[in-house]
Amino acid sequence: MNVLTRGGVEFLAVFLGLFLSLWFDDYQEDKEVNRRLKEDYRKIHIEIKEDLVHIDTLISNNLKIVKDEEYLLSVLNGYKVFNFDTVVTIVSNLVAPTFFGNQSAYSASVASGRFNMSKDDDLVQPISKLYEHYYKRLKLNGDLIDQRSEAFDREHALLFFKPIYKSTSVDTSSIKDYFYDDKFHNGLLLYHDFRKKYYLQRLRDTREKLVEVERVIMNYFTNNS
Repeated sequence: MNVLTRGGVEFLAVFLGLFLSLWFDDYQEDKEVNRRLKEDYRKIHIEIKEDLVHIDTLISNNLKIVKDEEYLLSVLNGYKVFNFDTVVTIVSNLVAPTFFGNQSAYSASVASGRFNMSKDDDLVQPISKLYEHYYKRLKLNGDLIDQRSEAFDREHALLFFKPIYKSTSVDTSSIKDYFYDDKFHNGLLLYHDFRKKYYLQRLRDTREKLVEVERVIMNYFTNNS
């Protein structure tokens, strides 16, 4: 009986030792994952702050282009006087500044498996939505406005580049006639409409989400310092 009791105690001691060892290993592993996750959040935060500066610049640039497009439309509609140099300069400089967000920190965290292991739902859910929804939707709209920009340059703006480079034998009359042609007018409206109604709105939506996520991350570090 004493032998059995002693054996049972020894077995229990070995079992408890093994259990505690496994528990400690798990604890250490969880601690390391959480430490690395916290570092992931810091890197994501840095990139989000950079993206906020970038997107503010893009919104400002696109708003300026919208004003230039509206000036051209006001000339086409007879509200402003045609000025050859001004029109040529604006048409030849209509571009499509688009947003390419930083995603390296988020992508690295997801690829490592850490991000999906996080229990910080109030933090990871808005971060995921920012990258998986807002950034992807903005990229799609960026691709679309890039296509319109290339089409506008190819189909409507080529005639306006020659005077920009001070080329000789510039036919100002034919350029002016083309400017007032319905083909140019419609091409400009197509380009302008997408920028003003859709792309700028997607930029503003994404900026709003960036501000929200930046605030959530700041709160996380305030509560987990």
